[in-house]
Amino acid sequence: MSDSMEKKLVNAFAEAWGEAAPALLGRPSELGLLALREVRSEDMESALAVAVTWSSAFAAACSGAMPGVFVCLFKGEDSDEIEKLAKRETDGRPKPGGRAVVTAALQGVAARLGADAPVFAEITWLDLAADVSRLARVAGDSAWIGTCSLTLGDEMTQALLLYAPNGSMEAVRVKNQAAATASATATAAAVPSPQPAPSRRAPRQPEAPRNIERLLDVELEIIVRFGLTSLPLREIVRMGVGTMIELDRAVDEPVELLVNGRPLARGNVVVIDGYYGVRITEIGEPSQRPVSLV
Repeated sequence: MSDSMEKKLVNAFAEAWGEAAPALLGRPSELGLLALREVRSEDMESALAVAVTWSSAFAAACSGAMPGVFVCLFKGEDSDEIEKLAKRETDGRPKPGGRAVVTAALQGVAARLGADAPVFAEITWLDLAADVSRLARVAGDSAWIGTCSLTLGDEMTQALLLYAPNGSMEAVRVKNQAAATASATATAAAVPSPQPAPSRRAPRQPEAPRNIERLLDVELEIIVRFGLTSLPLREIVRMGVGTMIELDRAVDEPVELLVNGRPLARGNVVVIDGYYGVRITEIGEPSQRPVSLV
């Protein structure tokens, strides 16, 4: 059975990233598709609630053979690292480095899919940490969501690729235009005039807490990591039953507990009623745990 056009699109972007990104970032970088699923109607809310934990989104409207919206999502710290490595000159808009890398990958999609490739509009960066509802407004009522491994030099993390066939960038465009108009109006209306010095400085208002409550019922996968190692491909293809692999962790060292791919705690391996378990020995402050997961 041939692959769907949605899977071909996601695979083409991953391949194009592997060709374009290393030159722009100055180090090896690859995307590898791990899973791809279609989400519709009533399942969209929960799927997007998890997706926005990848808080930096680069979105482009699609037309032609595959209309809709294509979105590439990174974790906040990974987006910052890409921005730092890309070293693009500012153009007055946010994330010029990340937009340059994603744009180069989208250009590679057209070369791979030919007449089946969408026509991509200009990339827009969406800060989902500031407004989690943006992704829902862009994606609409259905989407194909691909979970990908992402390597940046020696670091490995994850990224999401999202294709929304019924999506639209119109809501974002209207909001951006309204913000620009309001800013221009406020600037034109401002008339400098002498003001008496205040008797005392107004207290600084505390920053609003991140809206984590709406995500607290979302289930996240927990992984216990015993250790890591790196092997050349020639050794991996020679693996067989009985092959021994040495990890970078001694038997008396605690294992790591990963939630959403990020270290949250450390602990000791125990056996509970015949099943493996972990007794946590180190963990961050309770108030910081939700922040560390998004």
